[in-house]
Amino acid sequence: MAKKKLFSFSRQASILKPKVRSVRAEKLKNEKDEPPFYIRGQVADSKDEWWASLALEKIEAETGWSWDYQVPVYGGRTRSGGNIIDFLVHTPGMWTMLDPMGRVWHTGHREDRQQMQEVARLKKYRLIAWFTDETPTRESVYVFLRDQLFV
Repeated sequence: MAKKKLFSFSRQASILKPKVRSVRAEKLKNEKDEPPFYIRGQVADSKDEWWASLALEKIEAETGWSWDYQVPVYGGRTRSGGNIIDFLVHTPGMWTMLDPMGRVWHTGHREDRQQMQEVARLKKYRLIAWFTDETPTRESVYVFLRDQLFV
């Protein structure tokens, strides 16, 4: 006698499976794009942050503007009301905060954006925030940042 299956997918479940993969993020093709990613000695939170750091390194070579990664403000993660700036670019005249946001972590609720806007306002920094699916390749991140930083 054949063993009875404990669980099986219904026919309808196989129909509901997507046929085409999402085109939001570029498929990793390059061996250098394999995690873990390091930005200035720290493990990067995402591939998109790593791509932003590569773009900032190019911009730093062109302009001489320095930048920092994971800068704590108002106590960082250790205090209530503190925050972490992903990238702080030392642009002439006014420093610029870069906030690449993945849709997985930043669901569109206003809290994240408002907190970063408040930090930028109090510190008198410029804020550039974008969803990372708008820049799906390394080159698009570089072009976007050059445009936003007026390089």
